[in-house]
Parts: sequence; structure tokens; C-alpha cells
Amino acid sequence: MNAPQVLTLEVASLVGPIWSGEVREVDLPGSAGRFGVLVRHAPLLTTLREGMLRVSPLQGEPIDIYISGGFVEVQPDRVTVLADLAVRDSDWEHAQAEAARAGAAAGSSMAQEFTDEAYMAMHLELIHRYTLELRGRGLR
Repeated sequence: MNAPQVLTLEVASLVGPIWSGEVREVDLPGSAGRFGVLVRHAPLLTTLREGMLRVSPLQGEPIDIYISGGFVEVQPDRVTVLADLAVRDSDWEHAQAEAARAGAAAGSSMAQEFTDEAYMAMHLELIHRYTLELRGRGLR
């Protein structure tokens, strides 16, 4: 059995796709603390807290993406981040302001309208639908 050699990252928010590509590593703000993901990471589904997601693409400089919370699904060859709101920006305060504006433009933050259980169910459904969409496009 051949082990995967490339890690594909997809980052989306409630307002749409933010970034996708092949990466060496991604560093995430997990709800229990920061953690990194490399190719062949064990499968994982967990919540994310507000913070900067640090992407190390195969080519080019690292990319910072501010997220206001959400979920991440990790598989050995791919990482799917579903953030409440996300903005690609290395300036923390500017990114927070942009995310707030994006949330206002999209309506109120959906996360505030759900209980914790309903919130998680909604995100799991989004992960499921987004994964099916990616597989339909041949990205998995």
C-alpha cells in the first residue's frame, strides 16, 4: 500500500472558499491548543478556536489565515477546514476587522444562533457536503 506523499488543504468559511492547495504543513488553533498537521497524519475531527491558521505551501512563502472558529477534518492526505469566518491576512487586528465585516455582509454569525449540539451538527453536515463536492470534482 502506497502512503500519500502530498497533503492537500482546503479552507472554506460560511461565505465561501478561502484557499486551497498542496502544503508541507498546516498549523491550526485547536480548541485544546495549537497543533500541526503533516502528510500521513492520523484521521481527526476537532473544533477550532479563534486564531491564525499558518499554511506552509509546497512552493512559496507561508500564508496566514485568520479564522474565528470552526471545525477541521484531517485525513492522511488532506485537511479540510470549515471556519465560521476566515480572512487571508497576516495582520491579526486587520483580519479580525475584515472577518467581522464579512460576517455582517453575510448576515449575523450563524454560530451565535445555534446551541452547541446543533452547531456541531451543522458543521458536520457542511464538512460532509463539502467533501462530497470535492470528491465530485476529483480533488480527493
